[in-house]
Amino acid sequence: MERTGKIRRAGWLMSLAACAACGCQTVRTPEEKIANSNIPTEFKKVAMPDYVVEPPDLILVEVLEALPGRPISGERLVRPDGKITLGFYGEVFVAGLTIPEIKEKIVLHLRKHLTDNVLGLYEEDPETGKVKPIDPKDSDRIFVDVTAYNSKNYYVLGDVGAPGKLPITGNETVLDALQYAGGLLPTAAPQNIRLVRPAPPGACCEQLLPVNLAAITSGGDPTTNYQLMPGDRVVVYRDPIVRTTIFIDRLAAPFQTVLNSILQTSFTIRSVDYAKLGVRGVAGASTTTQPTLLSQPGAR
Repeated sequence: MERTGKIRRAGWLMSLAACAACGCQTVRTPEEKIANSNIPTEFKKVAMPDYVVEPPDLILVEVLEALPGRPISGERLVRPDGKITLGFYGEVFVAGLTIPEIKEKIVLHLRKHLTDNVLGLYEEDPETGKVKPIDPKDSDRIFVDVTAYNSKNYYVLGDVGAPGKLPITGNETVLDALQYAGGLLPTAAPQNIRLVRPAPPGACCEQLLPVNLAAITSGGDPTTNYQLMPGDRVVVYRDPIVRTTIFIDRLAAPFQTVLNSILQTSFTIRSVDYAKLGVRGVAGASTTTQPTLLSQPGAR
């Protein structure tokens, strides 16, 4: 009776361990609630706000008329300290600024070396002949733009072909992200995919949005095919059966190691014993003397 109770307790412990390995990550998809919300999806995309430059973006800076032999043209890498270099003209801090703000800052910086006429900061009214000032952001003598959006990314994690960080352009959806990441692995759980959206500065909490991949691919329902935002994490969880199998293998690994060591030691001892018996047999055979033939009468 006591033995039966121990077996039952062991069974309960294994069941609890299996549940812990599987976890409670499957989320019921509140598709009706999501459909009625303002969360951007495949057919309800929104325009991104003005792009904020951060390291390691690449920006293009061109000045039509610079000093002779000192041109300003080409791509500039935003360094980890948030600055770009203009060569002879010095450095400008651009991290955290939009393109119009960067243009204005560069124009004001270049006023140390170039005239306002060269920088296009005023124009003459052809009717009145009066000089009219121009805002540095509206100058047509300096051009600034982003050529490589390297600082804004999203992440695809879990059981996909190529997990990692991918650049965002503002048009990607969850389905795009899964395709760019190489698709799901055979060990993935298609019914257990989430979009984790971190809370922006000043917001109350992050968002955990379920993804119904079967409805997106087989049913053509874009309700959970969300538009991706910078910093989003698309997480593909592993199938519970696979997780349970891995968990049990980890539990059994120490015992398997001990058993393999015992078997290997036993095999080694037996091999040594057989080798000793073989040596003794050879030694006994070498010390045995051959019997001599008795001489018989008449033998030659």
